[in-house]
Amino acid sequence: MSDSENIDKATGVLEPRPGRIAGRMHRLRDLLVALAALALIAIVVGFFVFAGRVGGQTENRPAAVSADAIVVLTGGRARLEPAVTLLRQKRGARLLISGVDTDISDATLRRTLGIDADLFECCIDIDREALDTRGNAESSAAWARRNGYASLIVVTNDYHLPRSMLEMRSALPDVAIVPYPVVNTEADADDLAAFADRYRVLFGEYAKYLVARARTLSF
Repeated sequence: MSDSENIDKATGVLEPRPGRIAGRMHRLRDLLVALAALALIAIVVGFFVFAGRVGGQTENRPAAVSADAIVVLTGGRARLEPAVTLLRQKRGARLLISGVDTDISDATLRRTLGIDADLFECCIDIDREALDTRGNAESSAAWARRNGYASLIVVTNDYHLPRSMLEMRSALPDVAIVPYPVVNTEADADDLAAFADRYRVLFGEYAKYLVARARTLSF
């Protein structure tokens, strides 16, 4: 019989000695620590890959983008104005503004963006049901199917685009999605506060992106 084992007198069962149990626990703990370290490294490396991908989107944006229609995910004028410009340039037949606050009237939105009444009435739809990115995708999918669109330009901030594309492609697997990233403000490398704020936003979006990616199983 091994020195690391003994026989329980009551049951007659061969049991490992306490030292052997402790050794197994130490090995398990070391394995868990190693796995946690690898996971942390993967998350950090993944974040910098994500940040680099976001930073290069606007430079790679196609100049002559066009599709059946346009969707803009609300979040500020920096998103809305380029979407309206695309509509005016006839890059899409119709524009959906998804996720508009229920407190903002159509008239207020039209005046804020400087849209003439004829264009607003003929070619712009407002969605007030979407409360988040997943809701944006679901509302956009229903709108696209209702109108028979086979392709959409999706306008949103550059940092928000990777997650938006995951949700849109999950909700609309048979529709061609054309990304159109915009930037609120360019971070000045000499302005440390703005630079730090940019990376804070990026990291928060990266965490949401990982959750969306796991949920939609889009790799």
